[in-house]
Amino acid sequence: MARKKRENLESIALRSRWWIRHDLNFSHLHGFLLWAGLIGFGGALVTVGFREAMQWVAFFLTGKTGRFSEISASLAPWHRMLIPTIGGLLAGLILQYGMNWARGRRTTDYMEAVTLGDGFISVRASLVKSASSLLTIGSGGSIGREGAMVQLAAMLGSTLGRILKFPAPTRRQLVACGAAAGIASAYNAPLAAAIFVAEIVLDSFQLESIAPIIVSSVIANATVHGLMGYEPVYEIPHLQVGESWELIFVLFLGLLAGHLAPTFLWMLDKSQDLYRRRPLPIFLRLGLGGLAVGVISVHCPQVWGNGYSVVNSILHSPWTTVALLDVLVSKILATSAMVGSGAVGGVFTPTLFCGAALGALVGSCVQQVFPWMGDSSTVFAVVGMGAFLAATTHAPLTSILMVFEMTRQYEVVLPLMLASVTAHYVAKTYRRGKSVYAESLTGKRLGREQAMLLPWQELAHPVKSAVTPDADLETMRARLAEVSFNNLQVVDDQGIWHGVVGRKSVASAPPEATAVFLMDAFSRCLRSNMSLEEALQLASEIPSENLPLVDYPDKKLVGMISKSDLLRALQNRLRALARGV
Repeated sequence: MARKKRENLESIALRSRWWIRHDLNFSHLHGFLLWAGLIGFGGALVTVGFREAMQWVAFFLTGKTGRFSEISASLAPWHRMLIPTIGGLLAGLILQYGMNWARGRRTTDYMEAVTLGDGFISVRASLVKSASSLLTIGSGGSIGREGAMVQLAAMLGSTLGRILKFPAPTRRQLVACGAAAGIASAYNAPLAAAIFVAEIVLDSFQLESIAPIIVSSVIANATVHGLMGYEPVYEIPHLQVGESWELIFVLFLGLLAGHLAPTFLWMLDKSQDLYRRRPLPIFLRLGLGGLAVGVISVHCPQVWGNGYSVVNSILHSPWTTVALLDVLVSKILATSAMVGSGAVGGVFTPTLFCGAALGALVGSCVQQVFPWMGDSSTVFAVVGMGAFLAATTHAPLTSILMVFEMTRQYEVVLPLMLASVTAHYVAKTYRRGKSVYAESLTGKRLGREQAMLLPWQELAHPVKSAVTPDADLETMRARLAEVSFNNLQVVDDQGIWHGVVGRKSVASAPPEATAVFLMDAFSRCLRSNMSLEEALQLASEIPSENLPLVDYPDKKLVGMISKSDLLRALQNRLRALARGV
């Protein structure tokens, strides 16, 4: 009785595994979207959890709750300097000793995992870096919280793909879905999150790529709404845009952002170089970064945190020109010091901060020069956010949608489009056109030769249309009826690949024919030792969509590679080389 029960359980487990791997995989649309929705839900949960944990860290270190700028302003100057320093030291200790625990693991950069990697993201390293980021941000570090949020959500996608043993293209899609879920949860902007991943990470707007990302973004956003309520990130009164001729000032703002944003990125790079020249332990570097933020906050308390509350204040109440200039310069210096120290976090929200301050500054100056014009500093602040973001990311479409979704102000879309596109093209003339994400997208850690290699085994899908050389006509016809492929792979019991039998050959074959008899004498395959040029040439000559991958010199069939996956991998490598890897 017990044996029969055990056999039934094993049978159920086998059927469940088959259903998950084959019925709910990315070759079926319903499975494709189901996994995307599941990742969206999980990504929303980890995002909300990180946000709540950040508030607990701030309360533990300061004894206060609320917005970071208000907490900072309520502390004594010495206390304001001490908290970010302690937070930086603790965050550095976690990195220094935690990364030893995660040594030898794969990348934690979700962009690299999607564009140049195989979709694997280290769980240990991601948790260590997220814990470090939690302490940095919770102690007032001038860096964005969205970095860790997106990383955790992307890690969920990678982990799911690894547990279910999906091939590399599927894992990369799952990671992309996780990243979109994290961004949508952090900014309440599902459409912008999907476009961000498509425009910046995937560099593709094909329906097959973007559809699951949209589903993941929507599910994540809906989950956050259910847990925390629904409201725009920056809820401001209805805005009134001026006359059409006033767009000339918007154009000027775009030009200014296009020049200032590369300067901001240059300062981030120089700050990193400055820290690298001094061989200090990680915890001391982050402690110095926190100390720099603390020193700046003595003069300007608004530099604490990612700047969300300060941007809200700029959008809701008028600031003087001097105050806007002061907070803009202070935030750039504080963020440069924090990022350069190696602190884990994002620069997306600090970029929005700088854009809002710059836009409000331009609006204030316009108001002083042309006093008969209505007060439009809030409009310029909103437009400045999009322009500065477009100039740093080189993704104007994402920038326009992001700011629109965060403010829900349709009236500013026209000036927002003009300023964002202008800033983007002006900024492209600096830094050889590299964006803030250039390092992640080009994989500087990869050498030129490594970038030319293709991860053959990671691209391969399981073989679903194979027969043995002695298979009779009835067997081949039955096998072809089960699959949608036009070819059968001929593989012996030892896994050795012999060739291909076409559907047309089987249809016109005599009754006594076997697979080895019908096999195409000119059968060709992708070889594991093939060069990139040879693979391209072969793909262009073979009409089949799926190509067999054979391990040489053993001649064992590894799996099938679709041309779309092959070309996408080649595109990523060539793009990396073009960007200077």
